Amino acid sequence: MEYEIIWGGDPEDVRVVTSGDASVDDLDQMTREGMADPRFREGMKILLDHSNARWWTLSNQEIRRRADLLIANSARMGRQQIAFVVGSPVDFGIGRMLVSLVDGTPLEADVFDSVGDAREWLRSR
Repeated sequence: MEYEIIWGGDPEDVRVVTSGDASVDDLDQMTREGMADPRFREGMKILLDHSNARWWTLSNQEIRRRADLLIANSARMGRQQIAFVVGSPVDFGIGRMLVSLVDGTPLEADVFDSVGDAREWLRSR
């Protein structure tokens, strides 16, 4: 999986653009890289543009592992607003599953099928 972290935007504080087959290890590396940046702080509006990534290649066990890694890092991440954009109906369902698995953490997340809708949601936060 390829990814690019882009700092700044409107309304997002950071946008991550991914492509290719989603990988738990690459997603974890992406998260760690973002958190290590001095611009990372609590209360950010984060736009995850996964519209060119294929999450449907992940197994249920891998989705659970991704959720467990997010839960383990959630205290360090703090409160964040995360808009998760996907490119297919199957990936939308996977995104909803992931959001439900991290419910109860400081991560406020929702899934969208367009960057425009994701930005509208972030503006409302």
